[in-house]
Amino acid sequence: MNEMDANNEKKVLCEKIIRDINAVFLKDADLTSFEIIPKETNCNKSPVVHVEHNLGLESWCAQHVYDHAHRTLISHRRQTTQQQLRTLQQQQQSDSLAKYLNVALLINPDVTTFWHIRRQLVQKNRLSINKELQFSALVLSIKPKSNEAFAYRRWLYSFQSADAIDWPHEISICERAADRSASNYHAWSHRQWVLQNAPCLLQSEMMRTEKFMRKHISDYSSYHYRQVLLNRAYELCFYGADESQPQLASLRDLLAQYEFNCDATDETVNEPGESLLQLLLPNLNRSGISEQRLRSFLYCCNVAASDMRLCVEQRALYGGRDCFELHRRASLKFIVEQCVRLLTGLASGSGRYLPPASGAQVSELRKFDCESHPFLVAVRRVEFELGDKHRRWCNMHLNFGQQEQASN
Repeated sequence: MNEMDANNEKKVLCEKIIRDINAVFLKDADLTSFEIIPKETNCNKSPVVHVEHNLGLESWCAQHVYDHAHRTLISHRRQTTQQQLRTLQQQQQSDSLAKYLNVALLINPDVTTFWHIRRQLVQKNRLSINKELQFSALVLSIKPKSNEAFAYRRWLYSFQSADAIDWPHEISICERAADRSASNYHAWSHRQWVLQNAPCLLQSEMMRTEKFMRKHISDYSSYHYRQVLLNRAYELCFYGADESQPQLASLRDLLAQYEFNCDATDETVNEPGESLLQLLLPNLNRSGISEQRLRSFLYCCNVAASDMRLCVEQRALYGGRDCFELHRRASLKFIVEQCVRLLTGLASGSGRYLPPASGAQVSELRKFDCESHPFLVAVRRVEFELGDKHRRWCNMHLNFGQQEQASN
């Protein structure tokens, strides 16, 4: 067999495989995953495997099929820059293009040009948005770190109103991608985008992220997202009914560790958390601060205190890890910083958005006299006992350095 015949045979085989894959797409509208199945030789049967909404392609032919689809798509790209086709021809061409795009992007989803072709087909109503959302989710099942697939989903959603989008489903896609691939920056970034557009998910995200942190103990991306989530909740003055933490139990436990006695029985029905506010924010001028802001402050500080306790528990179970220490510090920094901002009047008391601290605000925060605040004095004393390295961090990030110098 000469080389030309071999190439023709390979082309025919690739076309047959692509047709088989396209037939699965047409037959099964509920595909959920795609995998390359390790198999080095051809067993004279179709390498396309379709079982219970799962699609697979044997590895021996994956490179050949991809190369053939790639050549076909690049050839189309060159032709469309030279001529315009009639409507009927465009529809036929779109159907043909879709099957090559499906194969090429499932095998290698990092080719930006192919995603652009799909965008053009969507804009011409040749591909439906719902099916494209399903296809991009299928890509993420095999390539959970595909930035192109996440970006494509955000682009598709730009054609829909926020009320029409199934945000919890989008969170589930992010979580599956992060579950399959550690330190998945693109999945967590996409999840932040979802959170910005659907703040109604704050309560459920609090629970889901804690479960993820307990399962993936060394994936700092989840801890960082938790910090973003907490700051977002405080910006929006959010407070939730956390039945697992009655009467701000975690915050009370944290104060007890700093040798502050705060009995929940002292609270009244109309003033929940009042004793905590007296300890954390003594002599606070409440004239410009809404009740919603104070309730959000207590709720978010309680979440931060719960995370501090979680990090200690994780360290006891699994040994020392950087992510435990870093997240505990970030949670403590949140509590201290929000106390100081409220006491110095730098926080937004009634608005729903807290702008980042400006240079002048940072300067004012650093001037705050911690010695006049019993809670911060206790924090400094106890935290300084955790070692020289942690002591230096406290001086730098909690602004305890000036007070230490003054006491010396």
